[in-house]
Order: sequence, then structure tokens, then C-alpha cells
Amino acid sequence: MTRFLKITLLFAMLAAVGPVFAQQDLSGPWQGKLAVDAKTSLTIQFTFLKKPDGSYSAVLDSPDNPAIKNVAASAVSYSAGALKVDVASLSGSYAGTLKDGKFEGKWTQPGGTLPLELSAYQKPVLSKAAMDTLAGAWHGPITAPGVSLTFVARFKRNDKGEFTGSLFVPEQGVELPMSDIQFADNKLDFKVAPVRGEMVADYVNGGFNGLWRQGGNPPAGLPVSLKKGDVAAVVFPLKLSAESFASLAGRWSGSLATPQATLNVALRFEVNATGQYVGYIELPGGPAKGLPIGEADLTAGKLSVKAAGVPGEYQGTLSGKTLTGQWIGQGPQGPVPTPLTLTRQ
Repeated sequence: MTRFLKITLLFAMLAAVGPVFAQQDLSGPWQGKLAVDAKTSLTIQFTFLKKPDGSYSAVLDSPDNPAIKNVAASAVSYSAGALKVDVASLSGSYAGTLKDGKFEGKWTQPGGTLPLELSAYQKPVLSKAAMDTLAGAWHGPITAPGVSLTFVARFKRNDKGEFTGSLFVPEQGVELPMSDIQFADNKLDFKVAPVRGEMVADYVNGGFNGLWRQGGNPPAGLPVSLKKGDVAAVVFPLKLSAESFASLAGRWSGSLATPQATLNVALRFEVNATGQYVGYIELPGGPAKGLPIGEADLTAGKLSVKAAGVPGEYQGTLSGKTLTGQWIGQGPQGPVPTPLTLTRQ
């Protein structure tokens, strides 16, 4: 089932195709929801381009999954209201029939077949009143198993006059772009594609009360209440002696082998603008500056580093320019140690 879910997520993007009437121009994005199971769905978007000879090409993207981006379809056929899309790179295909301006069809892959309805996609349009209400920053706490964080939702008009949003987590130094921002009838909905997140909230008494889900989990959502106001990034000064810091200063990099993939990981220790010792953990897909290190200790050649805002710790032994140890993450059944050797650059 896990493999089926992963494949389905990759293939979901294939489905969003379809015109409003038979043989009508398909050009542009079409979108739908692929129901992976009773509690999980994936938004998919299929963008069509009409060629000079009248045939079509298509590109797949998923607002919910950044790993599915600009995936080209290998073949697209459309005749008399019947649509067929093949995506060889994903070993899947979509077949649908036009009915009442939508395509009713199915996505098929080696692991099975799932229903998928596709409609022409229109980007949400916010009213001036909605933009005026949202503009600025809103913050509040969120608590998940093993961690408590702060959410800061920031809304503004960019240099092009477009209304944009981002979600900032001060404890982690992470700020990610929002998409599909909707606010009408005192109901707010926005997505954060890089982490497959979505927040749905009601505007009540000058604040937002709602739920956060990431990848559809937890199904019941995590409660979040946001009030007007911004929050600055959190600084975590490291309580290291000058001698210990000198032994660690700089960047240490290595490879972390997980069951899913081998990741390039680095620890970086430096002095900030105010003269404080600070550190960061560089991870693929993480903030450009790195995830802040909340605690660090070097005693008798033994290093302990704890990440800020996430359950994770590195323990290693220092020998010259090499740290030999393990990264300890948190799994469903408890701590999960993984060997990690770091070399000073």
C-alpha cells in the first residue's frame, strides 16, 4: 500500500486534462483531486499546450507535492470528447470522457486504478476587501507530537502588484511560499506546496482559528489560532567555550544513508553579527541558511548537537577534522539512529 501511495502521488498529476466541449481548445491548466484513500487526496494539475498541427503536449505539476513538477506526458490524444494521456516516465495513463464541461475518467498504473475528475483550473481571485484584511503578519502557536512551534503567516503585494503569502517558522528559520490563497465569507484557505501543507481557518473576532494538515495528516488537523502581529526569527546562542568553538568553527559535511535515499548533510558553526556563537544544520529541502542548532556541547572530544524546533540530535566523536557518530531522529516507534561521519571543509 505504501508503494502504491507513493506511485499514485507521482502519477496523480497526470490526470488534470480536459476541454469544456468536444474538440474545444484544451490549452491551459486543468485540475482535479486523486483520492489515494478515504483520508488522503492529492491535487493534480495538467497544463496543455496546443501545437501548430492541432495536437497537444502536456506537463504535470502538483500544488501538493513539489517532487511532481514539470513532468512531461509522452502522448496526448483527444477526439470526440475522449481524452487519453500517457506518461511513460511514470508508467501510467489517464483516460476520460467529457461530460458537462468536466472529464470523468480514471488514472491507471501498475498498482491499480483510481477515479479522477478534471476541471478547467482558475486561479483564486481575492477581493480588495479580502486583501486589505489579510495584509500584514499573523502569528500563533502550533503543537505537534514532540515539538512546539510558532506559525507566522505573512501576506503582502509584491513588486508586480500580485498578492502573495508565506509561512514563517521562527524556531526553524524557515519561510515557505503559499499558493492558492482564498479568503471569502470569513473563511481562509491556503496551501504550502514545499511541505504539502494546507491551513483552513475561520476569521473570528479579528483573528483566525483553524486547522493545519501536512500531507493530509493528521486527518483531524492540528489546531492553530493566529492573531495580528509579526514575530522575529529566533536566535539560539550556543553555550560553547572559546576553545570548543575553535575546534568546531566552520562547515562539516557528510552523507546520511536512509532507507529512502542518501542525503547530503552538514553542520555549520559561525559567529553572528552580534558576536554570538551560532550553528546550523544544512539539509536537502531545508531553509537556505540551514536549520538552527538549539544546543551544542563539546566535552572531552564528545559532541552533542540538538536541532531547534524539530526532534533530532547528532552525537559524535571529534578527531582532528573528522566527526564520527550518528544522527538520531524520531520514528513512530521511538529514536532512530543512523551512522553519520562528517568531515571539516
